[in-house]
Amino acid sequence: MRSFLALPLPDDLADDLERFAARLKIGRPQPFENLHITLAFLEDQPHEALQDLHEVLEATPLSAVTAEFSGLEPLGGKVPSVLGLMVSGVDGLQKQVQSCVRQAGITLPHRRFRAHVTVARLPRKPLPDDMTALGHVLQTHGAVGFPDTLLDTLSLYLSELHPDGARYEVLADYPLTS
Repeated sequence: MRSFLALPLPDDLADDLERFAARLKIGRPQPFENLHITLAFLEDQPHEALQDLHEVLEATPLSAVTAEFSGLEPLGGKVPSVLGLMVSGVDGLQKQVQSCVRQAGITLPHRRFRAHVTVARLPRKPLPDDMTALGHVLQTHGAVGFPDTLLDTLSLYLSELHPDGARYEVLADYPLTS
């Protein structure tokens, strides 16, 4: 099962981000239900591994975090694949979540963690006009900020790929203590 661990956003913030992304008119804005902060992408895992992870997460006390949302950045390499709203304040929790994943016997790929909310998916093969539009968005909205927000839930998501984009289903929620 293709899955990941993420911090879901409160409804009011997700609603604001969905409207903001639609106004940018770049790439494919992400819908309300797809807005979150991924802490660990688990790739394809057997049901048993996810059950082991579930047990580790239920037994591990994790603390809520106050996240700061500031600045847009293109992410994904030389040819960016997403436009992300950058997030700070979650790195410590991300390290704890990675430790839980390892305790459950799941090996994670070695990737640099850059906390963000994907607000738009960019074209796979961008045309010059796409890159011009991206530059314009970064120039006009690159310093955008949203209110600091307390995040008090970690969720395990199932991710299914479809031609029109990924669809996510919450498999389990883990309350984070204040």
